[in-house]
Amino acid sequence: MLQKYIEILTRDEVIFRKKPDGTEVNYFLFPEFEIHINSLPGKTVQGWHKHHEIEEVLLVQSGKVKIEELENQQIISRICAEGELIRMHKSLHRISNPDTLSASFTVFRFVPQGQNQQECIKNDKEEFSDAAVQRLLKINDSL
Repeated sequence: MLQKYIEILTRDEVIFRKKPDGTEVNYFLFPEFEIHINSLPGKTVQGWHKHHEIEEVLLVQSGKVKIEELENQQIISRICAEGELIRMHKSLHRISNPDTLSASFTVFRFVPQGQNQQECIKNDKEEFSDAAVQRLLKINDSL
């Protein structure tokens, strides 16, 4: 259920973890999804893993990340740069930083419901003019 007002979380409200490999993660947890921001030190290789229920989507913010997946009995890899988006699906994968400089990426995790929501996502926006907002303010002032 969507709340009526904007919610802003500060760095003080996130769950911070520094992993043994040096990766720093800020977790923003919500009932139906999770967002976490990763800082991956240079030459760091994370472990192989997969998800059975979770959809994991990465957006590279800075630097480069190497994505490896096991596909048809071989390891397929690709270097992804700033601005590229990666959907992991149910792949067996790992993430690494091939560079000496750190890289950062944002991960969106959620449990898909198996329904196409594209029309709702594209069209769920009600626009208001400045004049309409002023009228709403006057209505609230008179109550």
